[in-house]
Formats: sequence, C-alpha cells, structure tokens
Amino acid sequence: MTDLRWRNERELVVGLTAAAGWLDALAFLYLGKVFASFMSADLLLFGIGAGRADRGLTLRAGAVLTAFLVATAARFRSPPRRTLLLEAGLLAAFALLWVATGNPADHATMTLVLLVLGAAAMGLQASVGGAFHLPSVAWVMLAAALRHLGALVGRRASLSRTPTVSLMLLLGLSYVVGAAVVAAIPETSALAFGPLVLLASAVVDARSADRR
Repeated sequence: MTDLRWRNERELVVGLTAAAGWLDALAFLYLGKVFASFMSADLLLFGIGAGRADRGLTLRAGAVLTAFLVATAARFRSPPRRTLLLEAGLLAAFALLWVATGNPADHATMTLVLLVLGAAAMGLQASVGGAFHLPSVAWVMLAAALRHLGALVGRRASLSRTPTVSLMLLLGLSYVVGAAVVAAIPETSALAFGPLVLLASAVVDARSADRR
C-alpha cells in the first residue's frame, strides 16, 4: 500500500517550504548568487562558472552541491523529527555566524561556510521529504511541485494518492512569500534567523495538529 504520511503533515510541509524560499533568497542576494536548496540552478551555475573560468562562482556552487548531497546521504534513514532537530542546529549556527560576521559579503571564507551550513540544512530537509514519501513534491526545489500541480490540473495524476491542488498551491505560495519577504526587507543580520524561526514554527504547528 502506498505510504501517505504526508497527508498529516501539511503544516510542516508548508512551513519548511517557506524556510527554503527564505534561505534561497538570502543565499542568492547576499552570499554570491547561488542557492541553498535549488540544486538544479546550482548545477547550472557550476557549469557556467567552469565555462567562464570564474573560480569564485565555481567554488560556491560546488560547495553547496557537495554539502547538500553529503547531508542527504548521511541522514536519509534517520527519523524525521531527529533530522529536523539536526537541521535546526545547522540553521542556528548559520544565523549566529552571520550575525557574528556582520556582512558576509566582505568575507569570502565565511560566505562559503554559511553556504555549506545552509545547503547541508536543506539536504537534511530533503531527506525528511523522502521519509514522508512525498510523491513529486520537492519542498527544497519547486520544479517537481509545479510539474505535479500541472498534472493535477490536467487530471493526469492519481488524485487519491497524491497531494491536492490546494497543497501544491500552498507550497508554491509559501516559497514565493518567503523569498519576497527577504527581498522586501532592508538588509539586516536578523534576516538570518528567518529559516530557523520558520522551521520551529512549522514543527510546533505540526505537533499541535497531531494533538487535535
């Protein structure tokens, strides 16, 4: 029988998607034009950097790709809640180091460290999606979610075994809102705490929903 645990994790999924959008916006705007969760784009940027002999871009894109892959592989079989706790630790370290640095753009080494922490956190988050057996939903990269939404609208997906249109729309909206908030607020180190706050809120909401 198909595992449908994701049906009971709507609050968690939406909150984590918002955290991914927030973190991607931070990375792109302030950490060298790469992403913490959007690995397809980072692969493209790695290729562009290599083709243009841009060692900085190649290094940044390569660092996030490696960190994401290592984190996903290392924690894939761990219980989801424990994995989320580890992710929270990485996001806390990300925020505290950002605040301690002041302006990461002025420190190439710290920029790399922050990118690695953020991408590792997103790799752990991706492993949680695997543990919940979320079909066609990538809360750390929305291309799969948009493809799935199109299939639902076109009635080409099994509606009884896949996330609903409303959930898919919420995922896309939460990612966009997370990114939009970062872009709209003037640069401040407090923004670095956004992903951690969103993760904590999502976990609390999910636990509250479990009790109801």
